[in-house]
Amino acid sequence: MSEAASTSLRSLLGERASQERISTFMESLSLEARREQATSLRGKEVAALYTACAGSGTPTLEDIVPSALGDDRTVIFQGRNSLPAFTSFQKRFARLGGELVGYNHQTMSFVTGPGIFVVKEAHSDADVPGELYFDYTATPSNIPTGYPAFKRNDSGISSLVYAHMKDYMRAVCTGVMVGAAYKRGKAENAFFVLARVD
Repeated sequence: MSEAASTSLRSLLGERASQERISTFMESLSLEARREQATSLRGKEVAALYTACAGSGTPTLEDIVPSALGDDRTVIFQGRNSLPAFTSFQKRFARLGGELVGYNHQTMSFVTGPGIFVVKEAHSDADVPGELYFDYTATPSNIPTGYPAFKRNDSGISSLVYAHMKDYMRAVCTGVMVGAAYKRGKAENAFFVLARVD
């Protein structure tokens, strides 16, 4: 029996498997199965995945939305976070004029706002050097078609969730990445995994 048939992402994390073994297992699965494995994780398992993927490399803008898709084409990633409630969500991304813009699509958006952010390449001066990040402190130049109206992340109830926040991302495998939230440069002990839907 192959490892893909006899194991799971959860069991690999329980064994404290290496990032290489996790990536090999996940790459052996279909995109749909990768999404099922990633979004089945709960609480500390999501945090464990982030830790396991240290040094694995970071996603690129191309990994999130291939430039071949062109401008104003939305790509959806299903997400699962490590919080005790409201754990399921989506992050949706689109390119516009050389900028990659995203927002949070989830049931509490009517309260928290859409949490629109700009995706930025890794750089040495970031809170986590060498990791691509979602910058909630940045104002996008334009908003893609079909996105919610732009709302500042540092005002109203939105500020309680998104103000001063940046999410730093690590690669798991093709179509899957895991992130950690930072505010004002400090880790929030909040983690999430994203898996591409299509």
